[in-house]
Amino acid sequence: MPFPNQPYSSSPLRFLRYRLKNQFTDFITSKTALNRLILINTGIYFLLLISKLLLRVFSFLMVKNYTLVLYQGLSFPADPLQLFSHPWTIITSLFVHANFWHLFWNMIMLYIAGKIFLSHLSNKQLWFTYFIGGILGNLIFMLAYNTFPVFSTVVQEASCVGASGAIMAVLFAISIYRPRQELTFWLIGRIKLIWIALFFVVIDILQIPAGNAGGHFAHLGGALYGSLFALYLIYGHPFKGVVFEKNRKKYASATASRPLSDEEFNARKNHDAQRVDAILDKISQNGYDALTKEEKDFLYNYKR
Repeated sequence: MPFPNQPYSSSPLRFLRYRLKNQFTDFITSKTALNRLILINTGIYFLLLISKLLLRVFSFLMVKNYTLVLYQGLSFPADPLQLFSHPWTIITSLFVHANFWHLFWNMIMLYIAGKIFLSHLSNKQLWFTYFIGGILGNLIFMLAYNTFPVFSTVVQEASCVGASGAIMAVLFAISIYRPRQELTFWLIGRIKLIWIALFFVVIDILQIPAGNAGGHFAHLGGALYGSLFALYLIYGHPFKGVVFEKNRKKYASATASRPLSDEEFNARKNHDAQRVDAILDKISQNGYDALTKEEKDFLYNYKR
């Protein structure tokens, strides 16, 4: 028999409302980069939707179509001359969406990729990847429209909006940084995240002639940045291997000169097991987000 003070004592429906309310409150108040990005994108969409409805109501008083002007003032243009007069669009375009489903699917993708990203990397890195990946996606879009002759007749009117390029950067960054990461799908099973990311790239390339070419180029630009960022995290700057290669070889030859003895192997095994127990205790007390990046990496690679 449920206790009287429990919120679900009267009915399962009341309990469900209580859980949903708590989860929504936790999501709103969370300070993680992922939650903030989703809230910013969603808030801007509904703010623009309200503005659009108000402009339609009072459109009979206006000469210009200010709804079109509003969206043009926030969209990233393909024409570089227009960018000089609207430089803020290189950022605002990353949070503007054409319609509800455009927003919905982008936020689903951002949530999935972002959760995995934050399980291995930091909030600061997620902000950085989102913005720089989105900006590079916009610039690739502009470059393509000003390079290929097929776009010469539409470059003056073409523009780009949406978080897709930034999300592709997040997806590719974590896919390459953790290539063994898997997702489980109903009726399909477990698939490595890297194959999912590559599937999206192939679809973008094949869909360029079919329409929305600018959006597909922006996706590819974001994927390019995410890949480069992940490679930087793994290997460091381009000269790192050259500068330290000799010292690394010396250290490797010194440490690999003989196998570990049974005592050394057991001591290391016990030390790793104790460290895992300490990390799990930390998770149970403070949650997974309380772990440092080094602790997350150690836990991920333990016994792999």
